[in-house]
Amino acid sequence: MLIISIETLEEARKKLADPATRQEGIDILRKILEIKQAHLWRSEAIAPCCGNLGGFACQLNEETTLLEKSLPMLENGDLAGAAPLLDRLSQLVSFGMGQRETPDLIQRLISPRQV
Repeated sequence: MLIISIETLEEARKKLADPATRQEGIDILRKILEIKQAHLWRSEAIAPCCGNLGGFACQLNEETTLLEKSLPMLENGDLAGAAPLLDRLSQLVSFGMGQRETPDLIQRLISPRQV
């Protein structure tokens, strides 16, 4: 079972850098795309009856778009062209889903409030 996390994405990116494991990295990204597309479909389907999922659906849409654009580049060997798209995807996955918080945000949350 594939769990989508920043670590999974970083693992796939490491595999892309090595020609011997590049296809394995592409396969991981394809599986991530498949999962994200299913989540996007579900979030759009239940949004009308279950409150506002618009922000979540927007992020999933951006993530799937980034994957859809980067995969053909990777398959054609254009690692440099796909890098900015994968950088943005990494940013969304790590910060957007709260898997990594910025040190500044953590400090503000744990510091006593200034009145």
